[in-house]
Amino acid sequence: MSFESGRGRGVPTPSEPRLAGFVGLRDSLRQGLIGDGGRELCAALSGALDEAIGAQGWEGDASVAIVALGGYGRGELSPHSDIDLMLLHRLEDPSDAAARLFRPLWDAGLRVGHSVRTVAEAGSAARERFDTQTTLLTARLVAGNAAMWDELVNRVTAVTRARPLRRHLVAEERERRRQWPYLVMAPDLKNGRGGLRVLQGLDWERRREALIGRFTAHPSPEEESAAEILLRARNALHVVTGRPGDVLSPELRGSVARWLGGDERETIQSVIDATHLVDGLAARHWPEALPSARRQRRSRGSGPRSRAAPTRFARSPLAELMQLLESGEVAADERHGEDGVLARTLPGWDEVWSRAQLEPFHEHPVGAHLWRTVDEMRFLIADDGHYGRVASEVGSPETLLLAALLHDIGKGRGDDHSAAGAEIARSACARLGVPLATAAIVEQVVRHHLLLATTATRRDLDDPAVIDEVVELIGDLETLQTLYLVTVADSKATGPTMWNPWKAALLRALFTRCAARFGGDRAITSPSTREELASQAREVMRDEVVSHLAAMPDAYVRDNGIDDVLWHIRLLAEAGETCAIGVREDSPLETAVVAGRIGPAVRARVGEAFAAHGIDVVEARMTTSGERMVDTFRVRDDRTGGQVPAERWDRVRNDLSDALSGGAGAGERLAARVASYPTAPVVEPEARVTRDPASGAVVITVKCSDRIGRLAEILGVLDELGLVVSLAKLESRGQQVVDTFHVEDGPSGEEESGALATRIAGMIST
Repeated sequence: MSFESGRGRGVPTPSEPRLAGFVGLRDSLRQGLIGDGGRELCAALSGALDEAIGAQGWEGDASVAIVALGGYGRGELSPHSDIDLMLLHRLEDPSDAAARLFRPLWDAGLRVGHSVRTVAEAGSAARERFDTQTTLLTARLVAGNAAMWDELVNRVTAVTRARPLRRHLVAEERERRRQWPYLVMAPDLKNGRGGLRVLQGLDWERRREALIGRFTAHPSPEEESAAEILLRARNALHVVTGRPGDVLSPELRGSVARWLGGDERETIQSVIDATHLVDGLAARHWPEALPSARRQRRSRGSGPRSRAAPTRFARSPLAELMQLLESGEVAADERHGEDGVLARTLPGWDEVWSRAQLEPFHEHPVGAHLWRTVDEMRFLIADDGHYGRVASEVGSPETLLLAALLHDIGKGRGDDHSAAGAEIARSACARLGVPLATAAIVEQVVRHHLLLATTATRRDLDDPAVIDEVVELIGDLETLQTLYLVTVADSKATGPTMWNPWKAALLRALFTRCAARFGGDRAITSPSTREELASQAREVMRDEVVSHLAAMPDAYVRDNGIDDVLWHIRLLAEAGETCAIGVREDSPLETAVVAGRIGPAVRARVGEAFAAHGIDVVEARMTTSGERMVDTFRVRDDRTGGQVPAERWDRVRNDLSDALSGGAGAGERLAARVASYPTAPVVEPEARVTRDPASGAVVITVKCSDRIGRLAEILGVLDELGLVVSLAKLESRGQQVVDTFHVEDGPSGEEESGALATRIAGMIST
């Protein structure tokens, strides 16, 4: 049976005065919440809709009963939730009654989940479908024949007595944990791990127990509080977006907190705490849904259990913790709360396990991030390639797993969580009885766990002084190997924007250079001199190479081999009085070189041309010699992360040539491309001006929201300020960038550096 809906007819105007009252109440929420924004708001919406439906005149009609289902049935109607209704009837043709009930709702633009059934049909559907059974468990009568409603309740009770819910609820929870192996910072408040659907499942089981006459305990105050927090957040999402939605994404956090009248950090922390609590309830209530339960079942069925006698250390805290880490059941341990291994063996665990991380590049709260880092480390140890070889040289997985678990244990204890974490790691290792040599490595790794990533993505890895500094801080090869693997595992566990082939290549290059200093890897060839490079050129080109190298700075000679030098000479000859672009395939990214005459804003025009044609720059090494420039870029397609098609490079060349000749170049094309993408959340631009402690270079770090053309804009700002860039390292972190520029000249004093940083930040658009 079907009947026409009014959806898609433009802006709806409710024809029913009382329905207009419901829509008006919902729309008024943009100006402020009702009560605390949770159950009181849901109850107000449900009550207004009850009144509107009841006013349609169903009283005295013995042939129908109007039944609310789903969130509406529970009295938990969120502002833009579907309105689930069932027309229960004993009519030969219910079409007119159905149209009378549903059409005004559709005409008002409401999303309606509808069904039209007899009592027998509803009972049959409950027997056949789990979702229908659970929906009817929370149904309630809105209007119409109460006797028919009572008959439906009796049918549902009979079905429920014969059909337990647990198997289906366990399957749902198992699927949630498969889809979300770790708790996340952008939770699906309804269907995700620790979401409202979990609480609904617990409620269905309680209702079933009550229906069949068994005692059931009421929800605990903690469960009630978590439900209220999640409902408030979901209602806020609906109001601030003006549409249904359940994912609390980073760009919506501020709006949600403001509507609820709270501080963003406190509001989001309360949501994360609630999801942790609800997730723990699910783990305790449906333990067979946990991955560890499946592993135990497989283990029991795979053969005889080991009869090896336990050692006297089997129950030591360290042995217990290592068994947990090596088994991959760290996340499952959280369900035990204060009784879990982690809480009992690690000081400070209770302060980090549900701590929110608001930076948009963090995918998980601290505890889940640490669990995932341990898992990533287990995968690295088992790797049959480079990472596995490095792990095997460390000797014991104990060092690697402990360092992975503890690397962020100091979060929330002040600005320098690395230093705080190192102190906690030292205390934890002493308490656990970790051997002194292992404990020293773990403490050192926790203290420096950001060192390799920061160095690789912001400093010049071809500068021997940078390598000297890192080696001195780390101290020995085993600490370096452990730190390297923790850095890789940490990056992978942070989120998808923090790990890519380019970062992997940078970290590996840094590791290899440092390991060579300890004699733990193949030797790194020393940088060539001008004479050595010239000697490698064919005799016919030697004079040209000598002349070219004589005009270039020392860093250029250090960073380029003879093949690069010859390539650059050819491009400069091709460029003449303008610029030429050469491209070659490298791993993991393509290399593009722009060579030719330097001039005002040339590098900004290059950045515009790249951005306009979807070319993402992750590193740029810029060389200026007199009136000539030789700039090397590591690039990728900004959509796919792969190779840039050759024909696109032709368009870049044309646009750059046009711009350098005084034409519009890629400016209009770039503006159109920027306009076609959604606006990124505003990150107020920040700039910092420092000096690299190894090379002495002036380093400008810019943090701002990510968008197409951002590199071109920043290069334009630096050019306007007369700052010549020699190295640029560009890092995207979710919806923000942290870009680092090494410049040839800059301020000398702290006061001048601060003034320059303020000026740069003020010149960058939000």
